[in-house]
Amino acid sequence: MRTDPPVITLRAAAIGFGGKRLFADAGLALTPGMRACLVGRNGSGKSTLMKAIAGLVELDAGVIYIEPGLSIGYLPQDPPLPAAQTVADFVAANGKRDAADHEVDEVLARLDLDGSRTLDTLSGGEGRRAALARALLGDPDVLLLDEPTNHLDLPTILWLEETLTARGITLLMISHDRAFLTNVATDTFWLRGGALLHNSRGYGDFEDWAERVETEEIARARKLDQKLKGERKWLERGVTARRKRNQGRLRKLGDLRAQRRALLAGEPLADVQIESGPMSG
Repeated sequence: MRTDPPVITLRAAAIGFGGKRLFADAGLALTPGMRACLVGRNGSGKSTLMKAIAGLVELDAGVIYIEPGLSIGYLPQDPPLPAAQTVADFVAANGKRDAADHEVDEVLARLDLDGSRTLDTLSGGEGRRAALARALLGDPDVLLLDEPTNHLDLPTILWLEETLTARGITLLMISHDRAFLTNVATDTFWLRGGALLHNSRGYGDFEDWAERVETEEIARARKLDQKLKGERKWLERGVTARRKRNQGRLRKLGDLRAQRRALLAGEPLADVQIESGPMSG
């Protein structure tokens, strides 16, 4: 059980774009040595959440606390590269210190990169590998990795797994590589329906955990169905919307229906809000 205080904390975080909410009231705590993966379906806001922690996107609501003096390394999906710089210079100059020549040579060899080339001559995959090398050599306190295994062959992925686990570095990572997440992650954060859930058993437990979460939601949906069935019987007996008591009960019926829709969509019930308006007949 972890007892160290978190080095990064997210509280009541919310972000949306163009009127669409990605997530709301999200909470996250990264403690020293935690290697957490961030999972969720495409478009759920994983990369946006990581950018917010990296300081590149502002929250619409909530706060992020970062321990003073903490250094953060970040590998985005599309890293910006200064065109005229050589690969070796780009990789070496990062983070708390400049890496020694032998360290640069070793990581470039591992990632199959020629340090004398300029960055503008690299392919997209080579550019991502250069950015990964830079992030690793920066020796940050916390490392944020968005799809780190893209454009890597199996031996290089195995080397990366060993490197990340041996260092004891604090990680938050996004990846579609399930084997990589199973081998590296100690914790899982799941962006689901705008809510952020946490499981401290690692990604290897994800399928069982997801089944438990969904089973609980099915049970909640069944309870809602029973309540809806009772309300429908009341409605079928003939109701006038003029009496205040009946107006309140009709609004409650609307709330129950909205909660059921939220459950079916995987949304948290706490976020369901019903706009009051004229009642239909």
